[in-house]
Amino acid sequence: MAITKKPTKPAQDATAAAADAFISGAPDAAAATPEAPRRVRKGRKVQITLTIAEPLLDRVDELAGQIGQSRAAVINLAVMQMLQSGLRIEGEER
Repeated sequence: MAITKKPTKPAQDATAAAADAFISGAPDAAAATPEAPRRVRKGRKVQITLTIAEPLLDRVDELAGQIGQSRAAVINLAVMQMLQSGLRIEGEER
């Protein structure tokens, strides 16, 4: 008969973590607090995703070509002007 080692018990932390994961997976478990959205930084700027209609994008690209700027630069300029001068929506100025 061979001598074998006594099996080790799993650490209490691993058991507790497994139990917490099982409980949080239940359909009636409390919802976890949502994390803040992750941001991709490019120097001092933050990268965003923008959805824009194709005809509007064509006009932005045309203007960018005329003034020798990138598409992103034209969009940044437009946002800066809107914030400084205000925004007009359906006759109302904001």
